[in-house]
Amino acid sequence: MDINKDTNPPSTETQPWKILQKGFADSQPVKSILNQVSQWFNTLPTVGKVVVGIVGVSMAFSLLRSVFQLVASLITLTLLGTILYLVYKFFITSQSQK
Repeated sequence: MDINKDTNPPSTETQPWKILQKGFADSQPVKSILNQVSQWFNTLPTVGKVVVGIVGVSMAFSLLRSVFQLVASLITLTLLGTILYLVYKFFITSQSQK
């Protein structure tokens, strides 16, 4: 008797770590670490998985916020530099030519 003969193996949709593994080009240490993390995550109870998910999302948003603050700072410095250059160019150099 063959029970569940036609069952397919789980797809990458039900195994999110497989998607992460595809992104790395045959890096054995990275695959090993991802396998260890996924095995550890699968051994957690449901409440633990939820807590790890919440912490992960919180850390991701914190990192994203930091990147946005860095980009905003760079834009501000660029604008300030441009304004200072224009002030120098139009007011300081025009006065020295008189």
